[in-house]
Amino acid sequence: MQTIAKRCHKLKPRLYFPDLLTKQVFNYKQSHHLKNVLRLKVGEKILLFDGAGHEVTATITFCDKKNVHFELNGEIEAVDRENKKSVFIAQGLCQNSRMEYVIQKSVELGAEVVAPIITERCQIRHSNNSYLEKKLERWKLIAEHASQQCGRNKLAKIIFPQRFDEFVKTIKQNNSLNIILDPTSKKRLMEIDLSSKKRVVFLIGPEAGFSDSEELLAKKAEFQSIKLGKRILRTETVAVSLLSILNYVSGEF
Repeated sequence: MQTIAKRCHKLKPRLYFPDLLTKQVFNYKQSHHLKNVLRLKVGEKILLFDGAGHEVTATITFCDKKNVHFELNGEIEAVDRENKKSVFIAQGLCQNSRMEYVIQKSVELGAEVVAPIITERCQIRHSNNSYLEKKLERWKLIAEHASQQCGRNKLAKIIFPQRFDEFVKTIKQNNSLNIILDPTSKKRLMEIDLSSKKRVVFLIGPEAGFSDSEELLAKKAEFQSIKLGKRILRTETVAVSLLSILNYVSGEF
């Protein structure tokens, strides 16, 4: 227990800071977090990453009422903590807390892209673009915080919600391995050839699953169907399970 405590104590706080080359002062929100939540003081060190693959250690040099200032310690380094396999999670739009969970855990487990998909059986229906824009900003913030916590130096891309038919049409044009989750399928993920360097796209239904017409549309677009074992998982459990299996198979775990 003492060893774990010592290791945790040595871990530096990480913050997303995209302007590493041009600025040396945190904005008001970040400064508030550093001063009032983390209780950091002048002279303490933090880790900064720019979301494009780089990180650097910095030292807090000055605090005023609004902002915290810092200086970089050494050179900015390119540090790669991305998965070997590029994974695209296309998640049927589900209830708020579940959608946020999918995004958070998908980012932690290495997904490169998360795309909310508007399906026929979505329990939440919002055609209002201003509402979806606000949700997108919220999801991006969750992805940022997840990267901050797990050590990724690249930010996962969170895409504006698309209708199912639009998504299938777009993804069909990409050279990717496209997989749709279907509890009635006879095939499992381990029976799919994952050895190629192609990006893997997982299309996951909302709480009530896909409609028959959506499944037919995916089949016409040459999506392969798979199931996850003998049981039907909750929608927010599927992405976590798929990414965990894929990470194990590809040697990430």
